[in-house]
Amino acid sequence: MERPIHARPEFPLRSQPEILSRSCIECRRRKQKCKPSLIPDGPCANCAKRYPPVVCVKSQLDGRLKSNRRPYKDVRYQVQVAINNEQPLESPRTFFGLIAGINTAGISPVDPNAQNAQLLYYYVQRVIPLIASLDGKDSPPELNDSLLPCVINSPLLPKIAILEAAIVRELFQPCDLAENRRLILLKGEIIARINEFITKDFSKTYREAIQSVLHIALLEYYWGERASVVAHMNGLKSMIKLRGGIESLESELFTKLITLLDLQIACGYEKVPSILTFDLPVMAASQCPQTFENPFHESATPFSTVLEQFYILYELATILDDVRLLTSSITSIGTIKCDLDDPLSQEQNTITITDHAFRILHATRCLPTTPLTPSSPPADLIHEILRTTIIIYTTAISSRLPLSIVYTPALRREVYHSAMGFQLSNWKHIPGLQLWILLLACPGSGKDPLGRLLRSHKSLATIYTGLKDFEFTVSCLRSFLGVQRWISGGILNEGSVEN
Repeated sequence: MERPIHARPEFPLRSQPEILSRSCIECRRRKQKCKPSLIPDGPCANCAKRYPPVVCVKSQLDGRLKSNRRPYKDVRYQVQVAINNEQPLESPRTFFGLIAGINTAGISPVDPNAQNAQLLYYYVQRVIPLIASLDGKDSPPELNDSLLPCVINSPLLPKIAILEAAIVRELFQPCDLAENRRLILLKGEIIARINEFITKDFSKTYREAIQSVLHIALLEYYWGERASVVAHMNGLKSMIKLRGGIESLESELFTKLITLLDLQIACGYEKVPSILTFDLPVMAASQCPQTFENPFHESATPFSTVLEQFYILYELATILDDVRLLTSSITSIGTIKCDLDDPLSQEQNTITITDHAFRILHATRCLPTTPLTPSSPPADLIHEILRTTIIIYTTAISSRLPLSIVYTPALRREVYHSAMGFQLSNWKHIPGLQLWILLLACPGSGKDPLGRLLRSHKSLATIYTGLKDFEFTVSCLRSFLGVQRWISGGILNEGSVEN
């Protein structure tokens, strides 16, 4: 019987002559002359000066770009080999074999070129660990056991992973026009493949279609393309409705990711969720995880204890306790409909809340300010971040103005740079406060690099806390939506993220 055309041969292919490049991948990408380092195995002169730092790789590429170095059983095994460091991961070269495995496994083909290998390397080594561990360190075992194999074994997600890696990397390293065009073409190709999946038997392809649209919507949200986000969220809602609702999805992981995406987009656009219903029971205060305390969730632990290791002023910690009480008073008022049935009660509640917010605002402005420098210690940085954020939050509540108006671009820039100086390793000790700060900073953020960075960091923080404690994170996002709804007088658009 003749061998099928695409079948893999029983014997190893003859290796082609390897092509040794004298330029590193980053210099080739930037079209720069690569100047060798005087230090053996060190970065080239260009990469040594780059900020943020990049991996300087002088790749030795196989001319055939095929997986002929060792046989693999399947794509899942290849992912585990890469993750477990059974092959050296000093360069993206490892992932040429993975791309070849993807192409021979009947999955949507990925071009086996240096750019895709480098981006897949970046996705596995940088993007996913940031989602799972906030600072990219000490990733949980679930990362290796479920999330990465699920992505790589999907018919569509490997290309989306490459697109996501390119977009995340572009946030820190702006790419040239040719790379932008390549990303646009890749996104168009992915959307065409999704539409092709939808036209098939949806009962068999819904999982891949929903997972793919979920990732694309998140990437568009990073980028600030609101019209595209709206279109993708509406499409996601229709697909989920065809399956009988979000509860009928068979993947617990992607059900959680859809919920977190829907809520964080609603918070960022100051709208109600597209997919979820607004009124769900709020979890009890005793269920707040340790170190996750923030003003969106009730807890018996005072902020003086939460921030003890950063030597925060006791007065500022006490004000944070008052902010938490203020949020609780807003979210516990009841539904807007009940308030409208009793205008006198509504007016009294409004006066009480705005007075409380104004008193907190006045007390915060009386706190001493700390001039910041590039060498400021973490205690000074977190003091100024919290002080500024409290002022913005209480100003929005006391004046009943949306955060997208109160939070000016200059304040966003100030808070963002201070937050980056505080370092992710410190935020990992207080992830609840980081989530609170980023949620407040994102409404009204634009398409500029600062807005994209804020939204990406907020999404990473939301997914990180959501994977740690899903119910707690959902409760915090709903509390924030409740505050936004109260500020707007209960006139948020129902059932859509559109204007």
